Amino acid sequence: MREPRPVIAAACGLAAALLLGACTPIGRQAADGGAVAPQANAQNAGQSTVDTPWGPLGPADRDLVVRVRQAGLWEIPVGREAERRAARAATRRNLGEIARQHARLDELDRAIAAKLNVPLPNQPTPDQQSWMSEITGKSGNDYDRTAVARLRMAHGQIYPAIAAVRGSTRNTLVRSFSEQCETFVRTHMRLLEGTGFVTGDMLPDPPQATGAPPPGDPGHSHSPAPAATSLLGGR
Repeated sequence: MREPRPVIAAACGLAAALLLGACTPIGRQAADGGAVAPQANAQNAGQSTVDTPWGPLGPADRDLVVRVRQAGLWEIPVGREAERRAARAATRRNLGEIARQHARLDELDRAIAAKLNVPLPNQPTPDQQSWMSEITGKSGNDYDRTAVARLRMAHGQIYPAIAAVRGSTRNTLVRSFSEQCETFVRTHMRLLEGTGFVTGDMLPDPPQATGAPPPGDPGHSHSPAPAATSLLGGR
């Protein structure tokens, strides 16, 4: 006895779906219910380590090279604008110097990236563009305060990343570059603090510390006082 046509059609449709599904990579589900191909190959490549004439080049090494370039894409124009527009002379002087130093750092970064074959961005990120717009929209002391706040927060966030790469990289070229970066960023933080606008709320959250001693009473030492002696050497 022949099966009804709807049943045959449904069976054929199911077989076709199973056949196609066998050829489709398993991935996450999109918002519309469709399958999204996984990006495992790109992610794995990003986490790989490659050999170079200067030693192994790992993902953290490449990330630092990219982050330094990304920082310069917005900090250089902000510093140059502040040199013209800032309300206080110290802000104009210090942020202008930061822009000049960042331009030199960017040259070093691009040279390193060319040697290591690391692709670099050429545009500020959407967040960086929003910070630039926020700064440009201010005037007077608000302009100075906003520019300094954004720059100081950014420098405080990249500083520990530089130290981590310096302490762990196996690549001698990146090691030397990270030392140069540390000098630049430390100088920039001092220049920003020299404007007089840096406050506690402009700093990143402090690192988590385990095993730290409990706080003592500020201004009071718990160490025993040295024994009193006579000026003549007697007791």
